[in-house]
Amino acid sequence: MKRSALLILSLLLAVPLFAQDEEGPAAAKGQAVDTTGKGYTAAYVIEPVSGRVLFAENEHTAFPTASMAKMMTLLITLEEIAAGNLQWDTPVTVSAKASQMGGSQVYLRAGSVWPVKNLVIATMVHSANDAAQALAEKIAGSSEAFADIMNKRAEELKLEHSRFFDPHGLPPTDPSRNNVMCSVDLAVLGTELMKHPFMRQLAVVPEMEFRNGTLARIYNPNRMINPKRREYYDSATGIKTGYSGPAGYCITASAKRNNMELVGVVMGARSPSGPLSSFGIMARLFNEAFLAHRTVTPVKKGTVVGQANVEKGAAATVPAVASRDVSALVKRGEEKNVKVSFSPSGTLTAPVRQGQPVGTIVVMSGSETVAKVPAVAGSAVAKQPWWKAFWPF
Repeated sequence: MKRSALLILSLLLAVPLFAQDEEGPAAAKGQAVDTTGKGYTAAYVIEPVSGRVLFAENEHTAFPTASMAKMMTLLITLEEIAAGNLQWDTPVTVSAKASQMGGSQVYLRAGSVWPVKNLVIATMVHSANDAAQALAEKIAGSSEAFADIMNKRAEELKLEHSRFFDPHGLPPTDPSRNNVMCSVDLAVLGTELMKHPFMRQLAVVPEMEFRNGTLARIYNPNRMINPKRREYYDSATGIKTGYSGPAGYCITASAKRNNMELVGVVMGARSPSGPLSSFGIMARLFNEAFLAHRTVTPVKKGTVVGQANVEKGAAATVPAVASRDVSALVKRGEEKNVKVSFSPSGTLTAPVRQGQPVGTIVVMSGSETVAKVPAVAGSAVAKQPWWKAFWPF
C-alpha cells in the first residue's frame, strides 16, 4: 500500500516535467538525424529588422517541426480574430477527437466548452495539442481543412520549404505526413507571430494557473524563459519549442539586448537539457551574435538627408527627410565606417505633398549595404503660377 502511494505521489510531482514532452504515441517511429555533426540538424539566427543573417547551417532544409507548427495555428487564429470571424470569448465545443490528442495537453473533456482565449493560452504557454486541435476544428471544421488554410498562409508568407498536415505537430503514423519546415521559414513565422502583443506577453510566461479539474497550472516547455531552470537565458523573449522523435528537440526563439532583438532557430538537438540541448545551443548562438554585432542609429526620423529637385514648383527643391529612425546592424568596432547617403527617386513634379516618397536613404558599412529606408518630402511644394512659365522673374 505504501509503495503504491509513493508511486502515485511521484507521478503527481512529475507532471511539470511530463508537460514538456510534446510527442504522442507514434513519436518513437523515426529519430532526428544529426546532419551537422554538431548535435543538431539545422540552426539559424537573423536580425529581423534588417533581415541580416548572422548564422546559418542547413537553413533551407525542411525537417519535422513537432509543436513549432502550432505557431501557424496561433497566427491564423489571431488573424481570424482581427478579421472579426472570431472573438476572444467565442465558445468552442471540444470534440472527441480533440480530447484524445495525447502528448502535451490540458485534458479537455469531450463536450466541454471553452472560450477561444483560454485555448490560445493553453496552446501558446503549455503547447497543448488538444487546445490546438479544438481551435482548428472551430475555424475550419476539421484538422484536414485547417491544414489547407495553414498551407495557403505559408504561401502568402513565402515559406517555400514548409508543408502542413495538422495544427499540432504530433508525429503521424505515416512519416510522409509530418509537418515540415526549414529554419528560415520558422524564423519568418516566429517573427510574424511576435508582431501580436498578446503573443509577446504569453511567450515569456513560464507557468500560470489553468483550472480544468485535472490541471491546476500549466507549464511552458521553453526553459529559456524560466528563471527556475538552468537553461534560463535572461535576454530571451520567446517563442515556441517542439519535441518529437522525428524532430528531436527544437526551438524557435527570440532574445533582446538593448535595442537589438534577434530571432533564432535550432532543430534536431539530441539532448533535452544542458549545453547540447536546443536551449543551450540557441543561447550560445545568441551570445555570439550579440557579442559580435550592435545596432546603431545614424539617422533619426525627420532628419534632413538631402534635397530632391522639383519641376514646375514654387520652390526648385524640397528637403528629403527620414521617414523613420534609420537603424543598422554592424559588426562591433566598425561603427565609424557607417556612411549615410540619399538616393533621389528622380525629379519631382509639383505639386509635392508633405510626406510624399522622394527617394531612399542608404546606409553603408564599408562596402556593404546594411539598411535602406524611404525618404519623404519634409514640406509641401505648391505648383508654380502659370504665368511663371512666361515671366520667370
